[in-house]
Amino acid sequence: MNKALYTGLLFFLIFISHAQTRNDINYLTGSSLSGSARYISMGGAFGALGGDVSAISDNPAGSSVFLNTEIGGTINYNNFKFETVFLGNRSNRENELFNFDQFGVVFVFNNKNSKNSWKRISTSINVNRIASFENQFTLNGVNTNSIADYFLYYADGIDFENIQLYDDESIAEVYRLLGNDIGYGAQQAFLGYQSYIIDPISNNPYEQSYISNIESSQNRHYLNVINNGFHRKTSFNFSGLYQNILHLGFNINQHRIDFINDQEFFEGEQDLNSFIYDVSFDNKLISYGEGFSLQFGTILKLNNIRLGLSYDSPQWFEINDETIQKISSYRYDGEFEIKENINPEITNTYRPYNIKIPSKVSASFAYVFNERGLFSIEYSSQNLSNSYLSDKGASSYLDEVNLDVNNVFLPINTFKVGGEYRFKKVNIRAGFYNRSKNQNFVRNNDQAITFGFGFNFRASAINFSFIQYDQNKKFQLFSRGLIDSYDLNKKLSQLSISYNFKL
Repeated sequence: MNKALYTGLLFFLIFISHAQTRNDINYLTGSSLSGSARYISMGGAFGALGGDVSAISDNPAGSSVFLNTEIGGTINYNNFKFETVFLGNRSNRENELFNFDQFGVVFVFNNKNSKNSWKRISTSINVNRIASFENQFTLNGVNTNSIADYFLYYADGIDFENIQLYDDESIAEVYRLLGNDIGYGAQQAFLGYQSYIIDPISNNPYEQSYISNIESSQNRHYLNVINNGFHRKTSFNFSGLYQNILHLGFNINQHRIDFINDQEFFEGEQDLNSFIYDVSFDNKLISYGEGFSLQFGTILKLNNIRLGLSYDSPQWFEINDETIQKISSYRYDGEFEIKENINPEITNTYRPYNIKIPSKVSASFAYVFNERGLFSIEYSSQNLSNSYLSDKGASSYLDEVNLDVNNVFLPINTFKVGGEYRFKKVNIRAGFYNRSKNQNFVRNNDQAITFGFGFNFRASAINFSFIQYDQNKKFQLFSRGLIDSYDLNKKLSQLSISYNFKL
């Protein structure tokens, strides 16, 4: 047995474990239309307007549009309807959620010296949920491929003696040892062999080729996915108004990502002569980390016209991953049905790695109709194919993920349009949001229709918004081996309430 020979070589092996896959990058690079109720109700088209706490997260110059110090926050109610399409079969699921979406404060310092070119200076702090990872959906379909393909992929090239269980060893001990000394792939081979799903083609201790014990022309696949978490951005802002014409500002952003992905997979309805049947395979991924980015923006005032331009630097994150796995299967031994239950009860902890989410450029235009209302449009572009993963050591696995991301993901173009009509103390708003699809084989763009209204008082305002958001993505069952894809459509109905008051 040569398991121990790998001890001490962990940081020099090219076969280092990582948990991230294209599916997870798909989640982590996502975004949503979130913020204050006024911001949402106008489709987020605030790049040339400012004067809203959430707008500062888009264009840092927007804080010096405020005339007075202001503080506010937002809560919302979300209703999610998920539809999955897998091998022609549709499944639906619905759930609800409350969020505390946004909180911010803007401090305004007006310069009363008429000879000073800088007429107003503002500083602010805004906490905004950039993306929510809250998803709960199911899928099922009949597949000619099997979960055995997943384990065969990882077992190929692994010595048979490394995945055996000897008399003085436990499931947990060997699973942990394989993860530490050889890698994630060896752990998968171990689970597949110990659950009888795969076998070596010979009993040679150095055998590296395997076969499947699942014999079936078709298999019923079920997948239940429960995701939780968020991408939160805290912006520390500084902005100034020059000559009553030009707003200039910048943000230093602190990012926080928390992502939990629970997947419960089941394969059943195998042929009657299959040695192994009714396989349950559960995987849990926990990702968390901190990051930072910078933003620069400007708003130019030309009578009733406003022109905005902003640049978002790449977002740099250091991410930590943890994974938990267990598997069970059924087989017959003579006349007796036996359930193999392999539950190491081990949390795999991987060394931190870095993710770079690409930069974004935004341009915007607005027209203000004196005191009656306004109209605004905004366009931004971000090339998601430039997303990049790296760590301090050599990793062929991350190189593969990067190549996959570069080949699959597309540049994202986002278009926002919104308007507001003012009637005494009541404001009525509406907007439209369109984000181009992130992969060629995704069915449609992400789109949202928004509207809302608000009541302005002397020192405060309360605003309401409603959004109908349609989002589309494509995922794979597993990153390797069993890679059949499925479509996920999320329909979000969201009601938000914001309250702001001036100090």
